[in-house]
Amino acid sequence: MHPYLLLLQLLVILVVLLSGVPKSLGVDDERYLNCSQSFQCAKLENIGYPFWGSNRPDYCGFPEFRLNCSGDAPTISIQEQEFRVLSINQSQSTLTVARADYWNNVCPTALTNTTTIDNSSSRILQFASDVQQLLLFYACPPLNIPLPPQLTSQFNCTINSTANSINYYVTEDLNDFGISNISSSFGTCNATVTVRVSQSAASYLALNTSEENLADALDSGFNLIWDASNTLCQQCQGSGGQCGYNTSSTEFTCYCKDGPNPSNCAGMNATKQTNFF
Repeated sequence: MHPYLLLLQLLVILVVLLSGVPKSLGVDDERYLNCSQSFQCAKLENIGYPFWGSNRPDYCGFPEFRLNCSGDAPTISIQEQEFRVLSINQSQSTLTVARADYWNNVCPTALTNTTTIDNSSSRILQFASDVQQLLLFYACPPLNIPLPPQLTSQFNCTINSTANSINYYVTEDLNDFGISNISSSFGTCNATVTVRVSQSAASYLALNTSEENLADALDSGFNLIWDASNTLCQQCQGSGGQCGYNTSSTEFTCYCKDGPNPSNCAGMNATKQTNFF
């Protein structure tokens, strides 16, 4: 056979073989590539799963973890309440947040409690163990009873008025200290707001009572722990995949180089290799 004809036949065979190779073996799945990239949101860098936002697609994270990156700090909406995201610890699955409406401000226009997060195992977000309540009492009448300085103090706030009203904050449950008469007196205030702070911030505030320290305690935020299918995500990453979310089935998904899988990439790759050969 003429050598040129032999070469032509070999080229034809090679083209036929290559055309039978699955595309995924040559080109990584687009969702795998997109979710493998961490992103920056405002001043926070190297943010990954379960967060998304900015240029990171929604299928790279859970719906509850969308970050708004348009301001000077990332914000996240939790049960329709806005929080500034102060830090994210990916390895510990924790984030530190602070009420956006109380940022540098102890006197917001609307007085609402910090959203309640049920610390049950079915919840994606839970309060960390070092989080406690801080009570704010607005527009109170004069309390003609002595107040324990280590538990409560006054702060200034003007709400729909030109004159400062009397306002108090309480760092502990007064009933636990056997002074329920003071606690019941606060019931005559116009508004009571429950916020969350860290235990260390509350302890410091109790020993160093001032409006400035109150603002600092609120601005220091509190920790939340997330569980966005963390165990499945560890399995996915261990098999070389990228954690994500199936917006159609509303479930966790593992994005592999050759396509998505419900949990990990190990079994999927082995099956495709067997089918190919």
